[in-house]
Amino acid sequence: MKIHESDIQKLLKSAYLQINQGNFEKAKNLFKKVISINNNLPEVYNDLGSIFLNEKNFKEAIKYLSQAVKLNPKLSIAYLNLGVIYQNINDFKMAEKNYLQSILLNKDNITALYNLGNLYNDNNDLDNAEKYFRLSINLKPNMEQAYRNLFFIFDRSNQHEKLKDILNLAKINLSNHPIVDFFQGIYDFENKKFEAVINNFEKIKINEQNIGIFINKNQLLGKSYDQIGSYDKAYDCFLNSNNVVNKIFEHKFKKERYINIIKKRIDFFSNFKVDSWKPTSSSNDDPIFLVGFPRSGTTLLDTILRSHKSINIIEEKPIVDKLIENLELETENNLSNLENLDEKSCKKIKEVYLKIKSEYTKSSKEKIYIDKLPLNFIYIGEIIRLFPKAKFIFALRNPYDVTLSCFMQQFMPNDAMMNFTNLKDSANFYNISMKLYKKYFELFKSNIYEIKYEDVIQNFDASIKNLLNFLNLEWEDEVKKFYKTATRRGIIYTPSYNQINKPIYKKSVERWKNYEKNFAEIDTDLNFWKNEFKYWLWCGQRDSNSHGLSPHGPQPCLSTNFNNNIEIGRILISNDYPFGLIKYQDKNFNKDQTFKSENGFFKVFIPQWLKIWF
Repeated sequence: MKIHESDIQKLLKSAYLQINQGNFEKAKNLFKKVISINNNLPEVYNDLGSIFLNEKNFKEAIKYLSQAVKLNPKLSIAYLNLGVIYQNINDFKMAEKNYLQSILLNKDNITALYNLGNLYNDNNDLDNAEKYFRLSINLKPNMEQAYRNLFFIFDRSNQHEKLKDILNLAKINLSNHPIVDFFQGIYDFENKKFEAVINNFEKIKINEQNIGIFINKNQLLGKSYDQIGSYDKAYDCFLNSNNVVNKIFEHKFKKERYINIIKKRIDFFSNFKVDSWKPTSSSNDDPIFLVGFPRSGTTLLDTILRSHKSINIIEEKPIVDKLIENLELETENNLSNLENLDEKSCKKIKEVYLKIKSEYTKSSKEKIYIDKLPLNFIYIGEIIRLFPKAKFIFALRNPYDVTLSCFMQQFMPNDAMMNFTNLKDSANFYNISMKLYKKYFELFKSNIYEIKYEDVIQNFDASIKNLLNFLNLEWEDEVKKFYKTATRRGIIYTPSYNQINKPIYKKSVERWKNYEKNFAEIDTDLNFWKNEFKYWLWCGQRDSNSHGLSPHGPQPCLSTNFNNNIEIGRILISNDYPFGLIKYQDKNFNKDQTFKSENGFFKVFIPQWLKIWF
């Protein structure tokens, strides 16, 4: 039977009708019928490929779209669709190639321009990202998302002049849009105009329909109140912001799921003996990890370490997640089966990690690569099962400060971060996380190096030298200029992006005391961990002439008087605590011990009135 062109048009009309009604299977069948009649219609191949693309059936999509450009090498939209596919499967080169070809054929293809900007942005090519976002705006001056992305790039990479430039452009092209007020607030905050932020945000009403702006507005408002000392108002702003996050995402993300992951490991490693594991080989590939509870100073350490010529940092990439997924498949999601892993299985899983890791590293014998993602410490046990000589740099910070900071910060919602939507949950999350960490430290102490945020602040050279020794690296003066490194590293995705481009400052130490009454309202175990991590040995308020005790050995120590308190080493003796005790954990401890250092010494003795305790 002879098929007329009008018959094909009827089939196509019916196919597009099915698409409009959401009947994609019927549409696909109709397109395939058209192709069976006439296989020389590139637009039909493109439309069919687009449906498979929307269904994330990338293999079939590529087949039909490739045929479309074969039939018509000038079909811009088909190249655009291919670019989307390759971007989805993380094939940067092919995505770039197809987007550029689509733009070459149609310089006004705004979707291709914008997508290419996102591609470069995802790969930290900020210059090209900026170029294509600006080209998008040139074609569509009110393209809100392009402004958002440019503002994010300039803000997170601390390019303040460009930040001002895009703000002024947004004021012209996005007038009366709430995003402009939000941009202004960020700009004012970065320039320490906290009163301006407050005045601006208290005037404008941003409803919950603009949910992202509403949440971040309250966060920024809270931080501004905190900066001027209005702590009650600050706390209310953080709580309002977090309550909205909880309301929106509590059905999608479950904080209990992450808590259960931790509990499962506490139970297992509490009754565990390392020697029950079958030995597995070690190699030069044993990785190094930078971990710690969120907001514990990992980004500061990251920036300091990457200032060293021999260190590169892999920042916040889900490499360990893939490792754990494969390990769970191999062990049938049963931690007990870790014991039975043979060398072949271990090698297979290790290769998964090393292969993914290699995608983020450059081949260099001079460099060591540190995998940085704070909550990876949850999986220390499993990592060491596969990499027995893996090293972990564990960042510590005052338990009160770190839980408060997590509560004050807006994170990307997921099961773990939902635990920070109120102060009580934040403290409980810290408590259970540290219970697991303590188990790991007891079992794998030689693999772990603890470093306190406060020690880095207080005694930078000594603490970083000791850390570099742990990594078998020599000191370099460049690490002291880490804030210059921060300005060169491009986008910083962690919440500390606007803090690490400045020299060391102490304002964040003991911030929790401003919110002490809020902690008093909840029952926490934070004081236990404060003692456990010996934070009674550290005093943030020190005289410039005093010297502190290194966590790795005694140093010269003087006593100083200030504010009617006496500081001895790192013990603050105040009116609230009329005496302090040094607990020296050494089985050979001599009660009247002299502590010596390279340049001085001090002596600990027990007063008569205390000897009854010994």
